[in-house]
Amino acid sequence: MKLLRHRLYLPLNLLLLTLSACSSAPISQQGFKSQLAQNGLQPEEVALVMEPLFDGAAPFFYRADAAMSPASTMKLLTSTVALSRLGADWRGSTRLLLDKDDYAALQQHKTQTSFRLTQPLYLQAGADADLNYAELSALLSQLRAQGVSELNAIVLDRSRFLPTRSDVGAVDFDDAPKARYNHRPDALYLGQSQQILKLSSDQQKVQAMLLPYWPLLQLDLSGVTLNNSPCEQTDLTSIQAQLVMVSSQLQLQLRGSFARNCVQQQSFELIDRDQALLLTLLQQWQQLGGTIRDNLSDSAGNHQPGFGHRGKGATKTKQHCCQAKHQTQRLPSREKATPLLAAFSPTTWLQQGQTPSDAVPVAVHYSRPLGELVRRVNKTSDNALTRLLYLTLGANRAENSTDNNTGNSANKPDSQNSQNSQNNQNNQNSLTTDLAAQEIRAWLAEQQITSEQMVLENGSGLSRQERLSASLLAALLRHNTKAHYGPEFIASLPLAGMDGTLKNRFRAGAAYQKARLKTGTLNNVTALAGYVYDANRRPWIFVAMVNSPKAATAGRTLLDQLVQQLAQYPGKR
Repeated sequence: MKLLRHRLYLPLNLLLLTLSACSSAPISQQGFKSQLAQNGLQPEEVALVMEPLFDGAAPFFYRADAAMSPASTMKLLTSTVALSRLGADWRGSTRLLLDKDDYAALQQHKTQTSFRLTQPLYLQAGADADLNYAELSALLSQLRAQGVSELNAIVLDRSRFLPTRSDVGAVDFDDAPKARYNHRPDALYLGQSQQILKLSSDQQKVQAMLLPYWPLLQLDLSGVTLNNSPCEQTDLTSIQAQLVMVSSQLQLQLRGSFARNCVQQQSFELIDRDQALLLTLLQQWQQLGGTIRDNLSDSAGNHQPGFGHRGKGATKTKQHCCQAKHQTQRLPSREKATPLLAAFSPTTWLQQGQTPSDAVPVAVHYSRPLGELVRRVNKTSDNALTRLLYLTLGANRAENSTDNNTGNSANKPDSQNSQNSQNNQNNQNSLTTDLAAQEIRAWLAEQQITSEQMVLENGSGLSRQERLSASLLAALLRHNTKAHYGPEFIASLPLAGMDGTLKNRFRAGAAYQKARLKTGTLNNVTALAGYVYDANRRPWIFVAMVNSPKAATAGRTLLDQLVQQLAQYPGKR
């Protein structure tokens, strides 16, 4: 009888051992703590989740609910909510619109090629991530092709976001505030407000090239001195620029120091975005043979030769800009930047305001669909584009609030309509970043994902305040495997050793081409989050964050080790 019992129990014991092996985690708590010690990291500096997306293996959690600085892995949250709320087919836009009376008059004179507007041209900014100088010129060309030759004024409508320019008076994140990665977008995403400056020098002199090329603008390099520092240590963002008028010639005076025998080229916000817009609009419209009625004047009221003139053979007019049907203001200068064309009285033809609801669009440019834009967000870790999408989420929340209250008010009691009206007014007056945070929290609540540890600032991770837990990111990644936008999201993640921010990482070892991970890097922060396939090509969620003075060295080493370990994990079928 005893022998029979042993024979019956033996297969069961083997089965239990097999199940135990199948359900083991890729690493033990003791083994992980030993790895931390070997890399010189403190236990409270790391958070980790390894979670299988299949049955038969055990997950591993370490401080998964701790609030951590996520760096750019925060972009996973912003891009996910954007795909869910806006849709993969969403596109930003830039529109040129005419006053309805101007449009009606234009339709009656279609055969004319010299139609003069009596009201402003409206440039309505709608978070168009692909708007560049060439596309803006194409929009103006469409307007010119419809017969418009003379503009009364141009109203720039940035009102989609509040404030219209978050960069004005903002505290610098680091010592390179003009660098591309630090760009704070507004609703007019024209070339990301970047210019390309190229400086080249020999032993005695320095030469410069500036793009976009503005023929109206003369570069003055007399303020650039040469030094003997190594060329590779030269940072062009330290060059200061100022627009001035000298003897009726508009000049961009550059000030700073540059290395001898050096060639450097960099893209950054050399001059204020409003100055760049003014120069671009004026030049492009004149190149199309158009004129602007109220051009720039000096303090005596004289038109400046070479800038703001009407073109060859143009005649002066006594007609001034009629009273616009909207509230406008002249574009403000940046507190820390060169005042807008400060050498002479500010221009009156470029104004800031809102587009009338009955204005008629005459030219439109659309960005690529969001499903393509998220590849830029996550593969190249584009901070500015992420912040643009984050702001768009806030603007979308405000617009939906207005639409819902308007559409449902007829079926609600007066007291509820009054409350909805107050809520709508609060949304309209709220900062767009605050509305974006509300939208993300609402989405997480709908998915039953805990967000108690979350702190949001701009949605890009370029922040000292933002916080996420590893468990939140893991839940997000799990959700996205079943979401209708899952293919777009997963394809946006860098592929190990192949592209994006992982192109030169995991080029060897088991993880090569077997992991799709978003990277995150700040001072004292390193992170990875995404999906890793094990040795049997089974998918795992992987989230790891290190907040430590050793993050860039020991932290990155630890994260790479963990990814390789997971990719090598044999498991059992």
